[in-house]
Amino acid sequence: MTTQTPTRTRPSVDEAAHAVRRSLTSEETWMKLAAPVALIVLAIVLGSINPRFLSWPSITSMLADATIPIVLALGATFAVTLAGIDLSLAATVALGSVTLATAYQAGLPLIVCCGIALLTGLAIGAINGTFIGWVRIPDFIVTLGTLSVVMGLSLIISQGKPVQIPERALTAISTANIGGIRVNFLIAIALAIVLHVVLFRTRFGTHLLAVGDNPDAAKAMGLKVPRIKLAGYMICGAMAGVGAIMLTSYIGSSQPATNTDYLLKAIAAVVLGGVSLFGGRATIYGPVIGAILLTFLQSGLTLLGVSAFYSPLMIGIVVIAAATLMRGRK
Repeated sequence: MTTQTPTRTRPSVDEAAHAVRRSLTSEETWMKLAAPVALIVLAIVLGSINPRFLSWPSITSMLADATIPIVLALGATFAVTLAGIDLSLAATVALGSVTLATAYQAGLPLIVCCGIALLTGLAIGAINGTFIGWVRIPDFIVTLGTLSVVMGLSLIISQGKPVQIPERALTAISTANIGGIRVNFLIAIALAIVLHVVLFRTRFGTHLLAVGDNPDAAKAMGLKVPRIKLAGYMICGAMAGVGAIMLTSYIGSSQPATNTDYLLKAIAAVVLGGVSLFGGRATIYGPVIGAILLTFLQSGLTLLGVSAFYSPLMIGIVVIAAATLMRGRK
């Protein structure tokens, strides 16, 4: 007696077309495509109005300007993936810049000074993660408190005065280029690649996504939820430390005053990039494109002669619109 092996039937053309249409019309797909499509449309519109906008020098300059928002958005992605937020990002950048300058004034080697700025960010992230993960204080309250504390420390240590750092090796991060592209932007892209691997190709990344999606279920599975939250916020703080180094390199001096514009752009880039505000769903390329989009928008408005006062207005509208779409995604 012979048995017939069931044969697999290939889907018909109609079924395949239906699957494609269903994929294209799903909100999940459009959330992932929103930032890239918006960036392309914005570039085409502004380029048609003013051809100088799409010139190579203009593009490379805007990409360099987007570097710090990209780095901070990468850090904020880990906090938001945990269904949290870090309001102390911009203040941490200021404190990292101040500690870098203070170490430089003390005569320490430049590489050590940069390491101290990075450690400053890690320390602030560790404080946030400890209170959020182990003490279980809401992330908004913790990071709002550290925002004020870090801002005060920055002003106290520096006495509110910037310190010039005339080191060519430091300024080269923002001025040197490889193949016409600034080194600082290339560093930001390299960090994005590393963090993509961390988030989507490691056990830690899988655990972090699980904790962000449902911390109670993750705890029931045996995951160390407080430890994972600590690590996530430390990565966020480390990116703020990198941002401090890049800001000091870009300006050539320390910046003790907190620039809240960096925080706004970082959170806006994360939202535009399709990272779920409810945690558990993330992307790395999305926040990168979101930061570039916001920088292009701001530069485009300036190129068109629009007052800089309209920039926060436009960014705020974009954030609210993206968050509204994200609500439907939940």
